[in-house]
Amino acid sequence: MFKKVHVFRVKPGHELLNETAHYCHKHKISSGIVIGIIGSVESAQLNFLTGLPGKYNSVDYQGPLEIVCAQGSVALKDDTPIIHIHIQLSGQAICRGGHLAKAMVFSTAEVVIGELDYQLRRQSDSYTGLNELVD
Repeated sequence: MFKKVHVFRVKPGHELLNETAHYCHKHKISSGIVIGIIGSVESAQLNFLTGLPGKYNSVDYQGPLEIVCAQGSVALKDDTPIIHIHIQLSGQAICRGGHLAKAMVFSTAEVVIGELDYQLRRQSDSYTGLNELVD
């Protein structure tokens, strides 16, 4: 199923999505499944879809918070890589999940991506207003 499985660490003080995009660029990953992410963040911004087309509400969270799980995809829209991740974060008094907009790593983040041997693609969808996967 996977061409290769990549496992890498994002270090403290680095932004999780940017570092994941950097790793994918460096290793020429343009199509894959984010199998999982665990670790912790010092802060995060999650987006929540509130209406169509493409209306989001962003919420900021301060940590440290544990990354309980995360999954998603790596795909191309035209020639631009899109990394789409949903994440669940928890602390002693909170457990929240949503679309990851940004997150600063606290202690570590361990990322696992299964690189596919076929190309996932996204295109703008007129109904949702979002960049959706193409069949």
